[in-house]
Amino acid sequence: MIREFTDEYLNERAMEWDVLQDDQKLSIKLVQDLTDTLKSCTDRLYLCANEIGYKERAMCVKFGDEYEIFMNPIYQVRESYKLVREYDPITKKEFIIPRATDVTICFQDCIGNIKANKLSEQASIVVCQAMDCLEGVHPSDYGLEIIPEFDSATDEERQELLNAYLKSMQKFRSDLDADLMSDDDTKSDWKQFKFMSAVQRGDVTLEKYVPEETNGIKLPRKIRRFLAKLEKRKNKKRGKK
Repeated sequence: MIREFTDEYLNERAMEWDVLQDDQKLSIKLVQDLTDTLKSCTDRLYLCANEIGYKERAMCVKFGDEYEIFMNPIYQVRESYKLVREYDPITKKEFIIPRATDVTICFQDCIGNIKANKLSEQASIVVCQAMDCLEGVHPSDYGLEIIPEFDSATDEERQELLNAYLKSMQKFRSDLDADLMSDDDTKSDWKQFKFMSAVQRGDVTLEKYVPEETNGIKLPRKIRRFLAKLEKRKNKKRGKK
């Protein structure tokens, strides 16, 4: 069914869910609604569940004439960044955003199998846009807004502005790191996030394995533990109900 767009959950992080054990009717309906709605939008290459009124972490991406569903997607690798210019449908403004041109995402398919896809160039950029949306993050949150004078500026002036933007991003990251490391409630989670980022960059090497369902793409042991922990937490919550 083609669904209407809504901002009800647009600024919230879409939550992981159990594709295998949660309501199967919900899974079927979510897949159908995502696909039908994206097909009706000729100007879009992706659609996230939280854009059409669902809380669940799922997205549909168009690759040529094919539509692929990603349930509970997470980054495994993200690298080779470049600045891209993109339109934000929420604010109806253009922004310059740093996007990774090489990513590998780990996800579940419609029947719960764990898979991984490696994407590059434009496909990688589109997936990064969708992943931001699932996090409740949008270009206006951290992008450089393009003002009318930008296009008429000289190359030197544009480069000076971009350099200032990148410098501000580095300072923001440094300030955020200091704030989170000084808070006992967030310190542990932030250290874990930094560790995962180091793994993604290749600064830390983990023991790897090649499960049959990943078609030869290697998944770090950390990802396996994360998924196992997620399943255990959800089972525990269901047991309390």
